[in-house]
Amino acid sequence: MKKLFFLAILLLTVAVRTYAYQTVTVQGEITSNTTWTNDKQYLLKGYVYVTAGATLTIEAGTFIRGDKATKGALIIERGAKIIANGTADKPIVFTSNEEQGSRTYGDWGGVIICGKAPVNWSANEAQVEGGPRSFYGGSDPADNSGSMSYVRIEFGGIAFSPNNEVNSLTLCGVGSGTQIDHIQVTSGGDDGFEFFGGTVNAKYLISVGHVDDDFDSDNGWSGKVQFFVAQKDPNVADISGSKAIESDSYLAGTVDGKTDNSKATKAVMSNGTLIGPVVTPTSTAFDVTQQTAGVHIRRGSALSVMNTVIAGFAAGLLLDESSSSFGSTTANIGSGLMEFKSNIIAGTSTICTPPGAPNRNVVFVINGARSLTPTCTNADSATTGNTNFSPYTGPFSYIQDPASGNFQYAAFTSTVQLQDPFDQTNPNFFPKSASPIVYNSRALPGYIPAGTFPGNVYPFDCSKAINTDTSNRFTSYNAPTVVPNFTSTKTSDAFFTKTNYVGAFGCAGDNWMSKWTNFDPNNTFYDYTVSVEKVETSIQTATVYPNPATTNAYVNIALKENTDVQISLVDMTGRKVQDIFSGKANGTQTYAVNLMSVTAGMYFINVVTPDAQKNIKLSVVK
Repeated sequence: MKKLFFLAILLLTVAVRTYAYQTVTVQGEITSNTTWTNDKQYLLKGYVYVTAGATLTIEAGTFIRGDKATKGALIIERGAKIIANGTADKPIVFTSNEEQGSRTYGDWGGVIICGKAPVNWSANEAQVEGGPRSFYGGSDPADNSGSMSYVRIEFGGIAFSPNNEVNSLTLCGVGSGTQIDHIQVTSGGDDGFEFFGGTVNAKYLISVGHVDDDFDSDNGWSGKVQFFVAQKDPNVADISGSKAIESDSYLAGTVDGKTDNSKATKAVMSNGTLIGPVVTPTSTAFDVTQQTAGVHIRRGSALSVMNTVIAGFAAGLLLDESSSSFGSTTANIGSGLMEFKSNIIAGTSTICTPPGAPNRNVVFVINGARSLTPTCTNADSATTGNTNFSPYTGPFSYIQDPASGNFQYAAFTSTVQLQDPFDQTNPNFFPKSASPIVYNSRALPGYIPAGTFPGNVYPFDCSKAINTDTSNRFTSYNAPTVVPNFTSTKTSDAFFTKTNYVGAFGCAGDNWMSKWTNFDPNNTFYDYTVSVEKVETSIQTATVYPNPATTNAYVNIALKENTDVQISLVDMTGRKVQDIFSGKANGTQTYAVNLMSVTAGMYFINVVTPDAQKNIKLSVVK
């Protein structure tokens, strides 16, 4: 009976879908200022272009779907703008047009923004990969392509062929006048975020379950990112090698990296939490897959990674020395153009422990050799120019130097101690109380009287700023074991929030992922809008009281006949928060809703029978 009821619900979804909301099909060009409202849903068919001079505004809480058959995609061309500002309670959702439970990687083409900021192509511009007609690049670093905030992009991005892909969110020559924050991209067919040159900055980015890389950068991107998360799906990977971060700079058609490194990719990424697929580091299971590395820097890139947790990968940092035509990757460390400081590398494969470094935390290769399957040798013995990786001098020594502030742990779960980072549908990336991110376990010097500080260890109060002054018997000292670095010129400017922790999260309670994110979008019910309820048939009435409610609410329903009923509490993203009732019912019934552990915000009470459905808004106040 349960299977038949579930089938009935699916059939109902198909049958009444046209009654739930008005679907607006969008294709071709948007040539004038246009607003998409949250009382409708929008279906992208084929490449949809917002042309120069036009602004597309999308209301908070709006759902946009990409058509699978035509590989729908939204492309903001040079000179156009997108204003897509959701809220934590009402995010804007770009998702697949496939039914609940049937959505998958690369169902549609994703979102592409093209700007006029500098790139390192010799022609100062290039055409977008993957087939769109649009070009990007120019001479305006402060170019403004609009703003995106509290937005989810799900199941987008298609790899048509190697080096010919569209991604969940592709930022091509986008300028620093563009605002990008609070973006989650999930289950894309290629990369999560890709930056093709430009100067755009971003904060609060999440990439989950992508086939290829989570954060990919090319063509001289020189922006900044702070607070970012990547979580790999252990069941999918790309033949090119999947990484949390992959960064290139030069390739055929760009300026020559040998003679001009001023146009190198030199972005700065700080406060990331990168979670790979290696839950058990002693396993050999991931040594032959394409889940290659946490961070792969190659082809003359000078990407700086600071204050970041890199955990659970076959290799931690994979530094790839380029062929001479692409310039030198490792020379960028020696010149200070690239920095890698105050990072944690943990939980890499422990099947080998080569001399000079535990596990595969840091691996150096020449011209891509072994870049797909790093072996137990930390470095290729070949030389390129004046760089000699054996016996691990130069950049290897820089990364290993305690002055760089990098910490390496053979284990991950027992040392870095994050709450539940590997959970694929409900992860928790916050550190536990004894984590070196929020606790200092080092014993104080013997001249400090026992009992001066709790546990007689270096003091750290999570509510206070970093202070490493050890004078006057540590009275001013305040720092965890792993001290973040915001004194470097890479992270000292006003863009970066000066946290007292490394990684994307520190003290409990500061959860910037709250409410607007969704880690299980394939099983999320999306057939409603913010303003419109479904047409009811067998449900005579359905009400909720009190409304607003604080600790308890009650659902009162009146049914025309004895029927199966499912009642649940869902948030504004469609994610189920609580099962209220499932079973047979008839006539008038009342069901209690326990709100004690439910955070404040707007929710729906979802009442479903085999031939009807009703969504009732419920405001929870605390």
